[in-house]
Amino acid sequence: MVNIQKKCKTSFGKFNINIDETNINVGGRNFCVNIALYENETTLYWLKTDEGGCELTEKDIRGDNTIKMTNLGFSILRKYYPERTAAPVTLLDDSGFSWSDSRGKKYKTNFIKGYLLIHRKTWYEDKFEAIMCDADMYTTYRKKADNNFDDPNKKPEIFNFVNPEAKEKLEPLYKSSKTWGEFIKKFIEKYNEEKYKLMYDWYRQAIYIIFDGMEINQNWKIDISSRPYIECISQEGGNKTRKNRRITFSKYKKLEPFSWSP
Repeated sequence: MVNIQKKCKTSFGKFNINIDETNINVGGRNFCVNIALYENETTLYWLKTDEGGCELTEKDIRGDNTIKMTNLGFSILRKYYPERTAAPVTLLDDSGFSWSDSRGKKYKTNFIKGYLLIHRKTWYEDKFEAIMCDADMYTTYRKKADNNFDDPNKKPEIFNFVNPEAKEKLEPLYKSSKTWGEFIKKFIEKYNEEKYKLMYDWYRQAIYIIFDGMEINQNWKIDISSRPYIECISQEGGNKTRKNRRITFSKYKKLEPFSWSP
């Protein structure tokens, strides 16, 4: 039975690691990566950095370091539960950009549709090469993502931006664009720093239109055998004179790319 608690030093930060027979947790003051070890499935149950505290020295974990922290979790999984890496890690794609208004009310633009609107792929697709668990649905989805943004027939003449501020700023850009892709490009060029806030009230409807009403579900999977290996240096606690013990995850034969069918 695996039951390990340790501090782990990496090239991008220091983390608490907690491993047992049901969970792998990575973080600092807060655990920000959780990989759940179900009986017949391994799931990236959560990845969250918006509350901070993901790193032991309170270093802010954002952007590329968020990806590395998640890959650290996958590396630990591959080390201690190698039998689970033959199948993909599934996830509920609920990542997003969060913020609070002046009254403290919290908002979140979900990346599965918000990031998709900007980048023509979801955040997990972009950063972890995730695909939908339903292979046929994913094929249909990718065809629409690759084509519909640049199809003038997919862009209605009038679109409701809902929020008055968004309407004032974005309607001129929308009316001067022939396609959704052209509009999104103008939108990001002009309002990049506040894009997720400005799109909060309308991005779901835009995706609904662009993808012909197709439901973009949250069930995805990642082939972790191709993810970068993150080396961990285990830092022992207690006596300060004790030397840190270097823990190197074992070298193993790279797995063949996974295949999946419903």
